Amino acid sequence: MKTSKSSLVLRADSSGVLSSLLLLALGCSAGGSTGDGAQVSQPTMTPGTLLPGDTSPSVTTPTNPGTTGQLFEPTDVEPTDDCDSVIPVVFRDFNDSHPDFEMDFSGDGVRLNLLSPTLGADDKPVFASSVGCPARTGEQTCRTDWNVTTPVINSATTFDQWYRNVPNVNMFYERELELAETQPGSGVYVYSSNDFFPLGPSEGFGVTPPNQGKNFLFTTEIHLTFVYGAGQKFSFRGDDDLWIFINGKLALDLGSMHGQEAGTIDFDAQAAQLSIAPGRVYSMDIFHAERHTNASNFSIETNIACFTPAIVY
Repeated sequence: MKTSKSSLVLRADSSGVLSSLLLLALGCSAGGSTGDGAQVSQPTMTPGTLLPGDTSPSVTTPTNPGTTGQLFEPTDVEPTDDCDSVIPVVFRDFNDSHPDFEMDFSGDGVRLNLLSPTLGADDKPVFASSVGCPARTGEQTCRTDWNVTTPVINSATTFDQWYRNVPNVNMFYERELELAETQPGSGVYVYSSNDFFPLGPSEGFGVTPPNQGKNFLFTTEIHLTFVYGAGQKFSFRGDDDLWIFINGKLALDLGSMHGQEAGTIDFDAQAAQLSIAPGRVYSMDIFHAERHTNASNFSIETNIACFTPAIVY
């Protein structure tokens, strides 16, 4: 589906070079209507590129074919009154008959390397391991003093059902999450819930497991683009599995069933790893799963001022 609105939009500079991008941020589908019956032609938002704009030599371009294209200053990106701070999301509901949800083994902490470090060609995560490796507390590195052998995902076949529509296995719902600025002018935007149940008790497979009173066992999928500017960070805290890909590369890995765990993407520190450079548009793909009772937490905090929804399917 084509999303309808951006959480935040881009302001056009004095030359108007971002005017077409603004239309994209407001959610006009390609060749679609602007709301008054007029048809518009949408630019293609290829990660690593942007519409013609500032080509300032102060911006360093890494030697990466995914980052070619013209640039503009990230200072041209700011919230405007046209925004409603909403991010489109797809939730998929499961029940406890699925082998990866409400498993007998309820997890033992963050497991790294369950997924491939790059997204698949269809912009979906790629299964790599049923076991992975235990993460050092608060780090994205494996522990060497603890060997784990218990699977936390059954197989590639079962995992491939998490973020794809599969009749009789899951039910999908299009919803929205709202980011709110912590204080006016703070430049910090948050969404936080320690009772994260976006699907009601009568939706999908209903209350699952049946003794919990709430609709657990679901996945969350978000696709966005953003302009990378120096100093940006994106933090998550919650449970269970959470993977965030930037520019198609795994930037935050909080896989497996676990209690609340937190991690932060520091774009400057991870720029080389992610093949990103300031002033360019990149993809952000977020995949989350609530797989085991008895709590559901989901919190985002970021100083990225503008997100543009990508296609969620």
